[in-house]
Amino acid sequence: MTWTDDRGEDAAQALFRRIVAGAQDGIVVQDMTARIEWVNPACERLYGWSLEEMRGRRAQEFILPPEMRPSPAEAAAFRYDPASPLFSRYLLSRHVRRDGSSFWNQQSFALIDLGAGARKVVITCRDVSDQVSTEQALRQVQVDLRHAAHHDDLTGLPNRKKLAEHLASAPVRAAMAQGTLGVLVIDIDKFKEINDSLGHRAGDRTLAHVATMLARVAGTDDLACRTGGDEFLLVCSVPDGEAGLSARAESVLRALDAPLIWREQSVRIGVSIGASLASGPATTGEAMIQQADAALYAAKARGRGRVVHYTADLGEAQRARQTLARDLREAVARDQFEIHLQPQLCLGTGRICGCEALVRWRHPRRGLLAPAAFLAAADGLGLMAEIDYLSMTMALDALHMLTEAGFADLSMSINVSAAILADVNYSGLLDWALQSRGLRPERICVEVLETTILDGSGADVTGAVARLKRLGVRVALDDFGTGYAGLAHMASFDVDAIKLDRSMIARLDHDPRNRVIVRAIIRLCRLLDMSVVAEGVETPEQLAILRRANCPVIQGFGLARPMPLDALIDWLGANDPLPASAPFGAALLDPAAPPRRSGHAR
Repeated sequence: MTWTDDRGEDAAQALFRRIVAGAQDGIVVQDMTARIEWVNPACERLYGWSLEEMRGRRAQEFILPPEMRPSPAEAAAFRYDPASPLFSRYLLSRHVRRDGSSFWNQQSFALIDLGAGARKVVITCRDVSDQVSTEQALRQVQVDLRHAAHHDDLTGLPNRKKLAEHLASAPVRAAMAQGTLGVLVIDIDKFKEINDSLGHRAGDRTLAHVATMLARVAGTDDLACRTGGDEFLLVCSVPDGEAGLSARAESVLRALDAPLIWREQSVRIGVSIGASLASGPATTGEAMIQQADAALYAAKARGRGRVVHYTADLGEAQRARQTLARDLREAVARDQFEIHLQPQLCLGTGRICGCEALVRWRHPRRGLLAPAAFLAAADGLGLMAEIDYLSMTMALDALHMLTEAGFADLSMSINVSAAILADVNYSGLLDWALQSRGLRPERICVEVLETTILDGSGADVTGAVARLKRLGVRVALDDFGTGYAGLAHMASFDVDAIKLDRSMIARLDHDPRNRVIVRAIIRLCRLLDMSVVAEGVETPEQLAILRRANCPVIQGFGLARPMPLDALIDWLGANDPLPASAPFGAALLDPAAPPRRSGHAR
């Protein structure tokens, strides 16, 4: 049945249509993009346009005063949000008739679900110009504008502006002074995965669902608000202190236990919560929010889906993170990074065949810092791409200088993050950097972390690898064995080599199952015409096992630690080919020499 076709209607439907058609108020039926599908005769009289003239048009394009009309692009992009507060209140606004005259229109909106995902918006319109003075109408508009300024459009919850007013109010300040006010910062776990897998409309529905649950949990003196993105905040009145705040946080978790049903799919929504309790007269709302943020960070670090209360130790850790973030931004601006180079040994020839460029941070107060001390923070701050490009430039400069020093056959391995893989210009910039230094592409190996493939960054890893391969550089899958489906990645991505993670190498001399796995991977790579680099090799026993397994290349502290370029050039002069006095002894030099055995070596 359409809105204009009576055929096939039963008596109840026909009666309903006659009632709607005879209503004194204007009635409009729109689709979810605001296109008009049907209006009743009262609506035709109200606006002066016939149904046929209005059908298929977007209402806001012709019923609003010209200065208030959206652009065609904005109108085309408009979609009704089922969770919008628009469907729970009246709206008073100025509209324009066909003859150009204006009137004050009091509207109410209803969302009609027709099943199978089909929805319509039904709008009731009434000319209230004779009931509303200009002063009253302006007052109502101001109320609407104030509500819009203090509330989130998507969820209808108060926003940051309303939160600031609430925290500055006298009752809230008094509760802070008495230690009976709590703050919960609530963040949706893995929200990006919902957006990526189900779409942004599902993400919006998730946000609206969380907002609804928070509003139900909130007490009469509480304030639930959306502070941005997938983060919410609940300001709680807790006369019983920390116990009451804990109970309120647990009630939030319980309220979200039941899954959200989205298009017949069950969506589990997990949240992490950071809690902060006012500590006395000196407490401020901003300080409480910062404390709850520090606790939220700890909740996520401890596995998500839990509540963590703020402590002084968490505060100290947060200040350390803030200091690190400030120092990192300064480090990028002032080029405080450098690279150290770790040699790689070809077991078949006993010669050094290349090295890996490893970034270090020369901190002005803390000295030389390894990547573990700062890369995670850099990733969170969005600085990884800049650090990657700095590292690439330094690594290529080092390779050029190695060539000038007489080591023209060495290759250089460069690590890249998901951030740089997402940059479609990366391969072009690398190509230009190679040409400007007179370096051949085949001397470069770009190492991609196996976990990068599944980190949810949205990077087109397949496309990025293909661009690098077209350039002529080699690509290796780094930290192989730490991901989720390493063998599948070997088949899915056109890589030239894999790097066995140091965690696999560390278990070689005492874990028989691990030895079998490593030998099988090396054998498979040989069949696929792929190279293997075993990293983290430290003992003669590990070396012996890898030699028997025909592993092509090794690197690790047992061979050499990462070192600056000048030190590497000196080291290469003394150790290529490697002398018998090297840490691994004569077995490293002579492939035919019997391996040293330990009680665990096989």
